[in-house]
Amino acid sequence: MANKTKAAPPAPKAEAERKIPIEKLRRSCVKLFGVTPSTFDGATVGIPEGSRYTVEEMQTHIEKWLNTPVSLGQRKEG
Repeated sequence: MANKTKAAPPAPKAEAERKIPIEKLRRSCVKLFGVTPSTFDGATVGIPEGSRYTVEEMQTHIEKWLNTPVSLGQRKEG
């Protein structure tokens, strides 16, 4: 007869894969992302309170924001 074995239960999600409320990410932004709370606030402008992200997702979001060129626009003369 065939040997039937149970499939192993799924491994628990690693800390980096767990969705964390944006407020908690902000409280630990220096430790997690190496950015100040004001930088974190700038990078997350427009993201609704209560949104949830993995640490990796937020790291990617912050890096993208930090590397976005600043648009100076047209200067008006006189």
